[in-house]
Order: sequence, then C-alpha cells, then structure tokens
Amino acid sequence: MLVRILLVLIYILISSILRSQSLSIDYIESRVEINETHLHPPQTAGADYAASIPLDQGAFVSVQGVRSRTNWCLLAYHTEPLQGNTTLKITPDLASVPQENTGTNTPTQLLLHGQPQPLFSGIGPVDQLFLSFTLEHAHVSQNVNTAPVYIQYQLQEGGCPPGP
Repeated sequence: MLVRILLVLIYILISSILRSQSLSIDYIESRVEINETHLHPPQTAGADYAASIPLDQGAFVSVQGVRSRTNWCLLAYHTEPLQGNTTLKITPDLASVPQENTGTNTPTQLLLHGQPQPLFSGIGPVDQLFLSFTLEHAHVSQNVNTAPVYIQYQLQEGGCPPGP
C-alpha cells in the first residue's frame, strides 16, 4: 500500500514537471518577392537595392503549455547563409504581447546568423507575438536569384542571456 501511494505521488510530481510545451509559428506570406520597386530610387535602371527592405512577411508566435511564471527564451538562426553581405533582421513587436509576459533581456531586433541567437524572452504562455522581417544590405549584383531562407527556432528554458 505504501509503495502504491509513493508511485502515485512520483507520477503526479513527474507529470506536473513534464507538461507538454508547444511552439507554433504562423507566417503571413509563404513567399516574398524583391523586385524593381525595392530599388533606390525605385524602378530606376542601374540603381541598387535600398539598404533596408521591409518585407511583406510577418509571423505570429505562440508558446503554450508553459506555466504562468516560467521564464523561457526563443532563439532563432538560419540554416543556409544568404548571398554576399545580405542579412535578415527579425524584429519582435513587444507591444503585441502583454508586458507581464515579456521577460528581461529581450532584444529589440535580431540579425539572423548560423548560430542560435536570442529573439524573445518570455514569461509563461504567449499567444500572439508578432515578428516582422527586414532584408539588410542586399545588392543587385549579389542577390539576383531566388534564394530560400530557412529559419530555425528553439525554445530554451530560462530567460535570454544578457546581450552584448
């Protein structure tokens, strides 16, 4: 009888610790086209792309199954580098999340690299964190072909580490 009670208590303890967490990212557009309207000046022969191109792409992040006071960090990185000096900047819209769900050390933006970097520090479940994307330092001479960008996301327990 004592063994059975102990097993039930251990099961309750383990099941409360191992709650399932879910991370979902829903993109607004699946494909973005950079064209002559993104030149500086627009539609001008011989012009180069603008230094910073806001993309018509956005994403909504949802983190569920996390206890209300649990700190976590969302990290992001790319699996294939972009051509030339081009980088992708991700900006979390901090106003899209209640302030009590935003942890410390949340960066205002992330320049995507090949290694996981902090993107958002959260506390508890988050329903609709909005992310916007900007293409930085693209050049017509280097970025003429279609290039898919694959972004990987990781959820890590604990808040994000302090930035540089």
